[in-house]
Amino acid sequence: MRGPNGTTWIAAAFALAVALTGGALPADAKLPPEAADKPGYLIVGTYLIHKDALTKQTFAAAKTTMKASGQGTYYKSEFADGAWFDLSRSVEFRDIADPKGKKAVSAALIEQLKLEIWIDGQGEIHSLLPADELSKRVEQLKKEADKLKKDSQTAVEDNKPNAATQQSLEQNRLEAGAAFLEALAGGNQEEASKLLGRMGDPLEALADLQTKASALGDTLGEERKKLEVQLKQAEAAGDTKLAEELQAKLKASEAAAGPLGQPKDAAAAAVALEALKAKQAELEQLAGAAAKSGNAKLTAELQAQAAANQAALEAEKRELKALSTAELTKQAAALAKQLTEASAAKDTASEAKLLAQWAGVEAQRKAIDSGLAEKRESLEEAMAKLETAVSGQNGTAKQELEATLATLRKQWTGAKKRELLLQLNLVESVTGEAAGKVASELITELKALEKSLYTADEYKALEQLAEQISTASVGQVVPLPLENLLTDTVSLKFEMPPVRIGGAAYIHIRPVSEAFGALVVWNDEDQTVTISKAGAVLFCRVDRPEAYLNGTPVTLDSPPRLVEGRTMVPLRFVAEGLGLGVTWHEPSATIRIDGFGE
Repeated sequence: MRGPNGTTWIAAAFALAVALTGGALPADAKLPPEAADKPGYLIVGTYLIHKDALTKQTFAAAKTTMKASGQGTYYKSEFADGAWFDLSRSVEFRDIADPKGKKAVSAALIEQLKLEIWIDGQGEIHSLLPADELSKRVEQLKKEADKLKKDSQTAVEDNKPNAATQQSLEQNRLEAGAAFLEALAGGNQEEASKLLGRMGDPLEALADLQTKASALGDTLGEERKKLEVQLKQAEAAGDTKLAEELQAKLKASEAAAGPLGQPKDAAAAAVALEALKAKQAELEQLAGAAAKSGNAKLTAELQAQAAANQAALEAEKRELKALSTAELTKQAAALAKQLTEASAAKDTASEAKLLAQWAGVEAQRKAIDSGLAEKRESLEEAMAKLETAVSGQNGTAKQELEATLATLRKQWTGAKKRELLLQLNLVESVTGEAAGKVASELITELKALEKSLYTADEYKALEQLAEQISTASVGQVVPLPLENLLTDTVSLKFEMPPVRIGGAAYIHIRPVSEAFGALVVWNDEDQTVTISKAGAVLFCRVDRPEAYLNGTPVTLDSPPRLVEGRTMVPLRFVAEGLGLGVTWHEPSATIRIDGFGE
């Protein structure tokens, strides 16, 4: 986002800030005099940061305080005489330029915020907590970290590697937070700055954990070797009691190593993959800059590093896929067992909850195995980059980027629909009240995705058309909401809502047929429609029940109709004639079409 004088905001930070919710807020810590008098300050959670000191690390650390504090993001704008603005409601430059606008907030509200850390324009970090409160906070963080350490060890013993890794990462963050406050209390700016990274960036936290795990593993490895030798000796001697004691010690030693001392799990692999992606982006950027500067030697070195890192990244992807699939398979098996027990006990509420969880896990496994999950994630990454790029453009360049972004969003919607339909297929393979409830919930999500394809104006215009159709037909033609027509992969946009006539579902023929790759020919004089694709030819006439499928006459239960000047054809005839599957879901009055393929 650019100001009138060309000032460039830190776009990534602003994008994150506007996506988070600002809030209402406890306690009262007065602003430092500099922040009270000068514009250019940002409040993120309990942090007060000058924009010149706003970095990825400072923003990430500050963001971690938002949930617990209930506080959002605010900016003291240099474009509005130092007025404060709520960034959670600001999306354009003008939103932070009008001190009397709706996005402005009062100085009184800002004074009510609980602020704990101040980072000034020179990057110096200050604690805003009184000394006694700072000491209490350090002790609180240390206690929470100790609890998480015990929980992580228990998770390792219970063979829950995902939970153990996440608990260790959170433990590391809390320990970093305590050390950060101690460094501030001791006036150690350099140490405090280093610790900010561990507090907000999981990649740095993981690297720190791996270093600790490696050092601890060396020590515990020798201990385990001795215990294993003693255990073999005890078993050989038939000393059952000693063998049990030694097994318990071995288990405790494994737990002490923590999750990163155990075989790698999907959570650790995912963090490692993100680290490799970040490194790849940096190497490619540096290589590009070196090439532009004409430094051939440096360019070649960086390109070689990027190629090696890309190979490591691809290997990590394969490992993550294998680990994730294995873990999800175990989870699905455990949930299936619980689901059987809930069904036998006729506990419908638990059955529905477990069925939704099982279908979600099993669908996730299928999506990973088929590459669908990776495709969706790649689209999300591409959209995030484009959204950042769009914010810095205008004119034709911005329009082109927005068009590309719209295409990616449409593709993402298709991928997301396929994931939800995987779940729906699994749920529909089960019968009973619980299955019906979960299916309806999934269909509601799918309908929301279909609706998202339309702008507010487009949707409103189609609603008005539906009302016009209903009125003109005196209720004989019943329009259905656009989102009630679900497709398995493609994302269709209609100019005409689907309708029901005499109990039969009708659709505007051209969008569906052309999405399937079929040719549609309308003869206005004869009022006939011919649809052809790869050996299949469908022929029908408006208001006539006689139709032809590949030259063979068929009698339609409901003839084609002209509705508001558009040809509406019985959905089942067209879909089945083109080899598509059609399902009617009565509770939600939803039509589902399957078989479009990629």
